[in-house]
Amino acid sequence: MQTPFQRTMINLAVASACGILSMPGYAQQVQADAPAAGADAVKPAQATPAAPEAEEVKTVVVSGSRIAARGFSQPTPTTTLSSADLDKAAKPNIFESLIELPALQGSTGRTTNTFSTSSGIQGLSSLSLRGLGTLRTLTLLDGQRVVGANVTGVTDVSQFPQLLVKRVDVVTGGASASYGSDAIGGVVNFITDKKFTGFKANVAGGMTKYHDDKSGTLQAAWGQGFADDRLHVTVSGEFTKQNGIDSPGFGQVGAGGRTWYNNPALQESTKDMQAAGAPRYKSIVNAQHIQYAKYGLITNGPLKGTAFGPGGTPYAFQYGTDCVGNFCIGGDRDGSVGAGTNLAMNFKRQVAYSRVSWDLDADNEIYVTGNWAQVTSVFSPNPGAAKQGNLSIKCDNAYLPASVAAGCVSGYPSGVMSVGTANGEFPSNINVHPTRTQRRVVVGADGKFTLFGKEWSYDAYAEHGENTTVIQVKDITLNPRYNFAIDAVKDATGQIVCRSAAARAAGCQPINIFGQVPINIAGWNYIAPVNGPMQHTDSTQNVVSANINGELAQGWAGPISVAFGA
Repeated sequence: MQTPFQRTMINLAVASACGILSMPGYAQQVQADAPAAGADAVKPAQATPAAPEAEEVKTVVVSGSRIAARGFSQPTPTTTLSSADLDKAAKPNIFESLIELPALQGSTGRTTNTFSTSSGIQGLSSLSLRGLGTLRTLTLLDGQRVVGANVTGVTDVSQFPQLLVKRVDVVTGGASASYGSDAIGGVVNFITDKKFTGFKANVAGGMTKYHDDKSGTLQAAWGQGFADDRLHVTVSGEFTKQNGIDSPGFGQVGAGGRTWYNNPALQESTKDMQAAGAPRYKSIVNAQHIQYAKYGLITNGPLKGTAFGPGGTPYAFQYGTDCVGNFCIGGDRDGSVGAGTNLAMNFKRQVAYSRVSWDLDADNEIYVTGNWAQVTSVFSPNPGAAKQGNLSIKCDNAYLPASVAAGCVSGYPSGVMSVGTANGEFPSNINVHPTRTQRRVVVGADGKFTLFGKEWSYDAYAEHGENTTVIQVKDITLNPRYNFAIDAVKDATGQIVCRSAAARAAGCQPINIFGQVPINIAGWNYIAPVNGPMQHTDSTQNVVSANINGELAQGWAGPISVAFGA
């Protein structure tokens, strides 16, 4: 079923196509100034059967082309979304409205890479045109570059002053000839209302039908002219909070009662099966991994299939049917971790923006803008920390139930058996905390002048931007410490300690991974220290840009335009 926003996009496309087909003569009447790429534009005026001669001539400027031309003869395909179009979507973040456009499928956002702790793009709202990736889509603010929000230089749309955005131009054709390799996919240009006057505010809230991902947005903007309207001041502030969709935990479950998750997996056939004509991989659902259970599973030798339940009590694990490779179909799926990834991150954005301009005359202005923004996210990649049958447990482990320890001594000559576990006893899931803070200042000038009897336009600006990205990972276990802690024995006094004397000297505390038992908090603090991994990135951008364009003469096929800059 189409959303109201999608229907609006379709209606706009149909109306535009019909207008072009029905008004071939009108296109020749539309005149164009030639401002720098990314300057403000208005849509072509609707044709009237008999327009008065004194009617004001409209201008058409298309982002992504440094030479402006008549609106209907632009060589670069461009989609324009007005603030009214974006308001109809009623999304807490303008980014979520834009990515409903088919050309922007593949953009990253707060639902992307929630399974990862180290991709670096978690919580990053970046646009990708035509599936070519965020690195090949240039995102501009008022035609100007914005400092990147991660190590690749990708811009975070959530750091933009969104309440003042009056239009978004999406150049769906490549624009690398004008902008460079970061515009191979195209350009998305956010145009703000530079002369906003008055006061406006927006308060919104919502949640899903499952009563999660509750969100709230508070935005306000004020603008005023002074000194006979030559001095213009605009300020805005925004706050958005989206609580996200929490991890449902272990097993074949779905967050908030959702039922779409069915434990999918690729089951790899044996070589004999492949020789008999079976495909190498078969897609299955309701899959059960045979290498671990929620609270521990012995995976080799005579005790294979012994799992551990409440209080460490051993029981026979239910493998299910059609067991091939690492997966069965059905069986005990309580320890499955696949559904435990957050569907959407807990997300918060704070933005402050200001613009001050001074009109030198009716056609020329100088200005300065300042922007501060901070975007934070929190999410969990998965519950527990699955160990797929790769733990070597010795028969004298102090936490093994007596019956299992006896079976280990008699059935494993090496004195070691293999165990897998989802570590369902962990008190906290791994949680990742990305924070991105932007500071940006722009000083510039734009306007028009007359040369050789023709009107020319120009824009120039100098920008300095800084972005600090900090990604902290909390409640993640350190594998070497985990391995020391699970290898527990009794000392001469009968106290359970870590086997390694060197590890004990370094603070090792034992933990019990066999069964649904409370974890030793001292052991948890040892394997999951408070100061976990952290990525800190400082990005700085300095830009100086100047562009001039206009029309040299009227040619037989139309005006001969020229644009140049640096």
